[in-house]
Amino acid sequence: MKHRKTRTLRMMVVAAVVALAVASCGSDASPDDTSSDAGSDTSTEAATDAATSDAATSEGAEETAAESGEPVEIDWWHIQNNDPGLADWQAMADAFMAENPNVTINITPMENEAFKAALQTNLQSGDVPDLFQSWGGGSLRQQVEAGLVRDITDLSSGWIDQLSPATTGIHQVDGVQYGIPYNAGVFGFWYNQDLWTEAGLDAPADTWEGLLEQVQTIKDAGITPIAVGAGDKWPAHFYYGYLMIRAGGEEAMNALAETSDFTADNVITAGEEVLRLVELEPFQDGFLGAGWDAPDGESGTMARGDAAMDLMGQWAPGAFKTQAGVEPTDDLPFELKWAPFPTLEGGAGAPGEVFGGVDGFVVGKDAPDEAVDFLEFLTNEENQETWATSSGLPVNPDAVDVIEDPQMQQVLEALNGADFLQIALDQYFSPEVGAAINDQTALLFAQETTPEEAGQAITQVAGG
Repeated sequence: MKHRKTRTLRMMVVAAVVALAVASCGSDASPDDTSSDAGSDTSTEAATDAATSDAATSEGAEETAAESGEPVEIDWWHIQNNDPGLADWQAMADAFMAENPNVTINITPMENEAFKAALQTNLQSGDVPDLFQSWGGGSLRQQVEAGLVRDITDLSSGWIDQLSPATTGIHQVDGVQYGIPYNAGVFGFWYNQDLWTEAGLDAPADTWEGLLEQVQTIKDAGITPIAVGAGDKWPAHFYYGYLMIRAGGEEAMNALAETSDFTADNVITAGEEVLRLVELEPFQDGFLGAGWDAPDGESGTMARGDAAMDLMGQWAPGAFKTQAGVEPTDDLPFELKWAPFPTLEGGAGAPGEVFGGVDGFVVGKDAPDEAVDFLEFLTNEENQETWATSSGLPVNPDAVDVIEDPQMQQVLEALNGADFLQIALDQYFSPEVGAAINDQTALLFAQETTPEEAGQAITQVAGG
């Protein structure tokens, strides 16, 4: 199918992100993006205290705003609506504007679901932001085919090789570059060690059967086992998708991408296991209507210490701290730990076959060249180190050394040790298929469909 370019790229993510990162993370590790250290003359060389001094503009770029003297505006949409990410992005934009006084960056931060809805509206009208959040996959291919995004292959050619080639590949379509990554990671269980200890347990089991037994033990101790934002659907789909991987492994996921047949054995098995989990009633009250990042949602429930664990990406601790009213540099009022998703007995999936994602920004069709200069600036070493110490895992290998948080080190190790990385299904497939996967996941969590019916419904949308 036309939108399956990322199938080969996802298998490369570990080789590049991780292999490059491993060399520098022997003693410490930390999240997100870094910047390139280019030696060419650029409009970003005069760094401010808040900015990186190593940023360089693309060798293939046209005359920059600073050189031309012409005013330039960049409309930037991102989903870091909470600190520290919100403040980090603002500081980086301020620093870039200070170095490039003719450039004005108009920032629009939005919550994830609000962003998706607003972006869809703007794309349909042809009013495309200059820079906007993207996870690659089928959505990006559709945007390319509709002529909504800009080819930045030449503009980024002078510095893009300073980032992980596997992660930069996520924002390519047919070898053409349309965006730049800033973050990569693996989904896993974030758990409240205090509550696990209270229930007489140590850590999440390494098998699915063992985890289900632990869920019951936690319930018997009067503790809510799991927080989930099933109202947003995508957090719940992490269970469905991970269980597909555990049931069938890389081979089955590649076959799924080729055939779009969601009635395949690994998909049906995943649905059956989701129902086994749901039947234990492990979630917080109101989980079917709960969002991810809200006081009464998944992150808020975890922040209050009202659930023992949740399945989420590396951005979760920052959201927990925001909901708990804790400063980014301070600890939560409980001990937070991380564990990988368990294996499934009888399944073909191996522990090294993981579920995760790569975050990035795509360049809109009418964006000025300076938007690409800004992406280089965001991903230079110093800015990636800033991101890495607060919000995620870097795609610039030079920034890995700042990762000191033990849990983030575990996430990085899981990424580094992975044999196969499957991108989130609602991003990997086209928007229509992704929406169908999320919709059917929500119905499974509500026990309003069967695994067979869910698979058939997704297949019908996918045309398999």
